[in-house]
Amino acid sequence: MLKILLLLIFVGHTAFGFESFNYVNKKYKITQSTELEKIYTTKISPYFQSVKLHYFLGQEGIKIAYKIFKVPNAKANIVISSGRTEGMFKYQELIYDLNRNGYSVYIYDHRGQGFSGRMSDDTQLGQVYNFMYYVEDMKTFFNTLVDKDRKIFLLGHSMGGAIASLYVEKYIYDFDALVLSSPMNQPDLLSSRLTDMVCNLIKKREENIDRYVFGEVSYDEAKTVFEGNQLTHSEIRFDITAKGYENNPETKIGGPSVRWVSEACRWGHNSVLLAENIQIPVLLIQAAQDTIVNLEPQEKFCVTTLGFCRGIKIDGAYHELFVEKDELRNKAMSAMFDFFKLQAKD
Repeated sequence: MLKILLLLIFVGHTAFGFESFNYVNKKYKITQSTELEKIYTTKISPYFQSVKLHYFLGQEGIKIAYKIFKVPNAKANIVISSGRTEGMFKYQELIYDLNRNGYSVYIYDHRGQGFSGRMSDDTQLGQVYNFMYYVEDMKTFFNTLVDKDRKIFLLGHSMGGAIASLYVEKYIYDFDALVLSSPMNQPDLLSSRLTDMVCNLIKKREENIDRYVFGEVSYDEAKTVFEGNQLTHSEIRFDITAKGYENNPETKIGGPSVRWVSEACRWGHNSVLLAENIQIPVLLIQAAQDTIVNLEPQEKFCVTTLGFCRGIKIDGAYHELFVEKDELRNKAMSAMFDFFKLQAKD
């Protein structure tokens, strides 16, 4: 009865969506666009390349690529769970900023993307046969490669946010805190109103598991054009990402498979239902102009945690909060660093 009462109170508190976050803490070391073009090639990328790429074996023997970026006397260790299609090279600026603010970083490429092993003969097909394999891969990474000498935080973006959510819902006390950036609690398929219908339709077509979902193809060069994109307002960061794929062609990923979409629908939905299992502090940063994932399930997720989640939104931001223009990225980074600082002190 008490749990129901708390839920009703919390639902009432969040009924109008997340609070807008408009504060930038200038004490943090956050890379700005004015310096990015110069230091990316002279500092950030050389630093990333200086750390050797390693592999571990994930579920069903898939090779999972990873790198570890340690700093002396780290405030905490942070594991990054990336989004769909992303390789770790896309996170070079974020890793650089996390390190110089005193956090060690552990990052790996999810199965089927980045430098990790593929599950289909078509290496550009976005494929997964069981979404929970993502979670179990993370568990192997956590158990065998993440140092337990200090607090450990989990940072999940988009698809990686759904994976991170499912992880802390199953392995409740492995991490000390969680930050979610534009989490995929539900993908946006055609439109928010049509998503449930599309998900139900795809469930009936799973016999085509190794085919691109309708309308999708392999890596689309047209999507490397900044104009009209719905990922970021930052042209320089958009171009850096596009060049990253050109420099690492083996990491290129196209559209998702029928099976991937079916699994994403199912487990994104489950990540909301199971949020009541969460027992650690969560910060969910929402991109107010997101067209890649639906926003309402993010709010339901926060409600379902019964007080463990704080939701904020960055007004005007597209999906890619950590590669947005400075005005928006600075807010997301400040919110994240404020949260990590608070949790590291506890």
